[in-house]
Amino acid sequence: MIKTPGTFYLYRPIKDIDEMNTGQFQQYKTENNRAAGEFLDALKKMEAPAVVVHHNDADGLCAAASLSKAFDILSIDYKLFPIEKIHELILAKIHAAYRGCVLYADLGGQSSGLIGKYSKHNSLVIILDHHLPDGEVPGNVIHLNPELFGISGDTDISGASVSSVFAMELFRQLPAAGSSVDANLAIYGVIGAFGDRQLKDGALTGVNRIFLDRAEEQGLIQKSKGRYTLPGFGNRRIEELVETLNLLGSIGFYSGDAQKGIDFLMGRNQDRAIARASELSQMKKGKFDFELKQAAESGLGKTTHFNWIDIKDRFSPMGVKAIGLFIERLIEEKIAEPDKYVIGFQHFPNSAPGIGKLDISLSKVSARVPSGLRKEIEEKNFPDFMKLIPEATALTGGTADGCHRFSAASLIKRGREQAFVEALESLLS
Repeated sequence: MIKTPGTFYLYRPIKDIDEMNTGQFQQYKTENNRAAGEFLDALKKMEAPAVVVHHNDADGLCAAASLSKAFDILSIDYKLFPIEKIHELILAKIHAAYRGCVLYADLGGQSSGLIGKYSKHNSLVIILDHHLPDGEVPGNVIHLNPELFGISGDTDISGASVSSVFAMELFRQLPAAGSSVDANLAIYGVIGAFGDRQLKDGALTGVNRIFLDRAEEQGLIQKSKGRYTLPGFGNRRIEELVETLNLLGSIGFYSGDAQKGIDFLMGRNQDRAIARASELSQMKKGKFDFELKQAAESGLGKTTHFNWIDIKDRFSPMGVKAIGLFIERLIEEKIAEPDKYVIGFQHFPNSAPGIGKLDISLSKVSARVPSGLRKEIEEKNFPDFMKLIPEATALTGGTADGCHRFSAASLIKRGREQAFVEALESLLS
């Protein structure tokens, strides 16, 4: 639903984006423009708000903020719906409640078939994701994934940058924005790229780099002594912003703190968000320190190629992103072996904010790669997680959505953790 707009201003797009003349990127932009037109046409025909289903990590919150910023400027009514992982029971509840336009931001790319199954009664469904796609895209779903156009979603464009490209095409359809709006959208793509650790040799590349340059040009990001700071966020370093967002959106997910992260990005209630993030940081530190001590004393599970740990429900009430952050600490503290893949498991709660109770018994899988093994993968001596995690998940009856080359996540049936590790080892063998 498009509300009565306010004052209209001339929209001036990012020059470098318009001049990026690779065939793949021009085709990707064209498809975004076409989808933006379909989206606006669909909204005009209904009295329901657009629904944005988005991931709850730093990149996902930035993707939601980018769309929120655009929708606010364009007077589009919308509702935000953060989720941790794609699962068919979650999809069933979302699409039963919302029959209008639904956009998936920073997730859904590896579950387009499942989304299509539950969205047959929706007027329009658009997936804005950068994870490697899996399977054919149903006819009732528009999948605007840069990977489908030869652009690396692992290194060159974050989930938030994907949403920002779509938002910029909305402005080309309905130019109701000030001249600096692209830079304001670009900043979310940059923060999201840092959140997803898309730096290569310490630098951003591709679309992320163009967005960084634009934000610097407009003074939204400043670089000093090799560090990027953001004047609009109290001159905090970009790494601090990522930590704040992960705390609010991921650690505080089940306390309803994801919205505080988006408000923070939109310039609202920033002091409140920082205070809440500090509280969540203390909770995370206490739980992580205890588990790190236990792991150092007892050791990790191990096979020929894998280290693994099952936290079960000991991280409650933190969100399941916690297990990914925790195994990164296992690597940093050298508790995990440097030449092995590292796998972590955490119980996935059977209820979710905005959804309610779910008849499920699942474990979240997180996977990370130590730096030494990463070099072996880059030289193609070992497979990356884009291949390993989806295949092992399928072998153990789960669902994978959110797999990058060196970090990945999926859901499996609780009690199948050992079988999952064995499936991974079997795939390597």
